[in-house]
Amino acid sequence: MSPFKPWTRRDLLRCGLSAAAGLSTPRAMLGLLGAASATAAHAAFTDYKALVCIFLHGGNDGYNLLVPYDSTRYNRYKAARTNLALARSELLPLAPPLLSLDLYGLHPAMPELQKLYNNDRLAFIINAGTLLAPVTKDEVLAGRNLPPRLYSHNDQQDSWVSSRPDATQRQGWGGRLADLLGSANANSRVSMNISLSGNNLFQTGATSVPYSMSASGVSAFSALTNASARTALYRQLLAQAEAAQAFERTSSRLVSRSIDLGMEISTALAGVPELGTEFPADNGLASQLRMVARMIAARETLGLSRQLFYVTIGGFDLHDNQLEAHPALLARLSQAMSAFYSATVELGVADSVTTFTASEFGRTTTSNGDGSDHAWGSIHCALGGAVKGGRIYGEYPDLTLNGPQDVGEGRIIPTTSVEQYGATMLRWFGVSESEIDVVFPHLSRFATRGLGFV
Repeated sequence: MSPFKPWTRRDLLRCGLSAAAGLSTPRAMLGLLGAASATAAHAAFTDYKALVCIFLHGGNDGYNLLVPYDSTRYNRYKAARTNLALARSELLPLAPPLLSLDLYGLHPAMPELQKLYNNDRLAFIINAGTLLAPVTKDEVLAGRNLPPRLYSHNDQQDSWVSSRPDATQRQGWGGRLADLLGSANANSRVSMNISLSGNNLFQTGATSVPYSMSASGVSAFSALTNASARTALYRQLLAQAEAAQAFERTSSRLVSRSIDLGMEISTALAGVPELGTEFPADNGLASQLRMVARMIAARETLGLSRQLFYVTIGGFDLHDNQLEAHPALLARLSQAMSAFYSATVELGVADSVTTFTASEFGRTTTSNGDGSDHAWGSIHCALGGAVKGGRIYGEYPDLTLNGPQDVGEGRIIPTTSVEQYGATMLRWFGVSESEIDVVFPHLSRFATRGLGFV
């Protein structure tokens, strides 16, 4: 056993700063307040449900993820995509959608998602994107009724996760959801929103913020967690702040509660049996999803009936080298999602967990020589036991260059809004229609309030 080492003033300051960063981050520290300070008490739920958002940073090329397979539409796709077109013979054929003659093929790097789709556990949401309201090609070309700074990464990421691109308040629709439902959880200390990818706008509401952790668990400050004497000493220092000014008192209380919360979550995770499901190695997304599965396994210990998780995978901004880089990204996505679904089956919660993808925008169907550029509408997918899979939701666009939905260089106008996409899942999550309007205040601008995929 190592001897107790005396601390210097610098050690104490470093400890204070690290613990104030939570046993994870400042957002994590404040996250313990999020559920407790929801805007109104919400009735408790008697069941468990979780949403898992996988954000594909950089703008995924959805029209190479899911490709028309019938000859007529495939030929239009090939003409538009030129050297970026995937060979029809390489596509993974999907079971024909119900009541439709349209055929589709999946990117060859995604056999796991092909199997899930054909087994009715995965659905595709077609041509979704950020919209202020339904918009025509003429309006777009005239610069009217468009999300601000349409093809900007940062702005469109914010537009997607806020669903209020014209608002001044920086809130995400996941955060607004937690504002409404956070108090329904029996444990008010743990935020409904858990991030495996740091601070994010998506899970930030008026009163709620996410609890941030890493793929390996709570980001603890080892000097506190591994030395009980130091922990006791540091708690004594924090207690002394009770006699100080209001700012110091509040700060010390938050740090103390953050330490307690981190230990509570760590203890709950330590009590979870090891998963039998094998997650792929050297796959950052899979590592994040494995921790999500472990947190779900600890749900009863933590007293949580509703949870929203946020994980990410980057690298999709493929202006060049697309045909070489994109398959590896899609393979990691497919393998990670498949392993995570298997873990939910193992845990007996497959019907209670819905996983969905998001990305700031799609890519141009035209090639810039070695890749594609920023565009608009794209294709996403939803996975889970409750998903009405084996189906295509939304209208696959005509990819003809300069066609009715192409506003230039293969930039496709979305026909499905983020609001419709999200509202569909919130309804399943147990959110009332009036509450959905709070989370998605622009939903009334669209003809339908949901897509029916879950």
